[in-house]
Amino acid sequence: MFNCIESRIPAERVQSLVWDGDDLIDWVSGGQRYRMTGEMVPRQVYYAYPFDAAISLAGSDYAAIYANLGTKALVLRSGEIVREINRSYYQADAFEYPIAMFRLPSGREVLAHCPDEYCRLQIEDLATGEILAKSSGQKAADFFHSRLVASPSGRYLLSAGWIWHPVDAVNVYDLAVALVDSTHLDQGGLRIDAWAEESSAAFLRDGRLLVALNGIEDEDGETIKDGELRLFDLDAGKLLSAVPTAQRIGTMMPVGNDHVLALHDHPRLVESCTGQVVQSWPHLQTGTQTSSIVRGTAPVPPMALDAPGCRFAVAQEAGITVLQFAN
Repeated sequence: MFNCIESRIPAERVQSLVWDGDDLIDWVSGGQRYRMTGEMVPRQVYYAYPFDAAISLAGSDYAAIYANLGTKALVLRSGEIVREINRSYYQADAFEYPIAMFRLPSGREVLAHCPDEYCRLQIEDLATGEILAKSSGQKAADFFHSRLVASPSGRYLLSAGWIWHPVDAVNVYDLAVALVDSTHLDQGGLRIDAWAEESSAAFLRDGRLLVALNGIEDEDGETIKDGELRLFDLDAGKLLSAVPTAQRIGTMMPVGNDHVLALHDHPRLVESCTGQVVQSWPHLQTGTQTSSIVRGTAPVPPMALDAPGCRFAVAQEAGITVLQFAN
């Protein structure tokens, strides 16, 4: 049994959750803050626009709120609007808004998003909006970027999006290359073998990439409905392992280097090298998302994932539940 402490915070009508130190903030609700002691600090502002999701950059004052199936987002600093950003309308009502905040290996704080087209990534300075790298070739790969996440070192950027017809795919880009030659962002990046009917991906603490796939085609073009976890070493450019999974994984949060918290339906702690479930919390509902394509699916409850801190929070009608793992 993995050592985990479960706690609850009283809360009502939570719309989004991000970690800020040991507090949880609902930026969509205007900055409502929830402390682990149960204290609630009221909102700062009301947004007269249907934002419904938020991200933040740990250890900074930056956050962003956005319409997950819309085109509008706001970059915030200490709750104040820095600037508005947008994405293309094309299929925007079908898949998650592509956006991520992270630090480059130099420590520079940056924003990754797709302000021009669904298939064109842009990396810019978070504070000023200065463009550092931009997909701007004559023809970018026809890829719908979504679920952007940077590696712990800030060197790699993954996009767990999709391609038409539709099928899920996971692309990874080497930002050390892209910052020198932006055409690296025009195509498939490192071109790892990770595509299926459903997918999710996460970087482990040591920088290895774990990809969950479900509905994979075999060599004869037949679809295999069983799931699989694939582990990649991006620095070495190779697949390390591929193990079957009996259950859908959904969104993942790494817990150390050997486990991930799988969030399809309810949280389950999965051993990454075997695909086996070692602990579960069936009383916590975390939605059934299995792809960046979420049009027509049930909404996912507000969740806050903190892999470095080995903690997870989910909001439900009864309040916010926090799972804190020993790290």
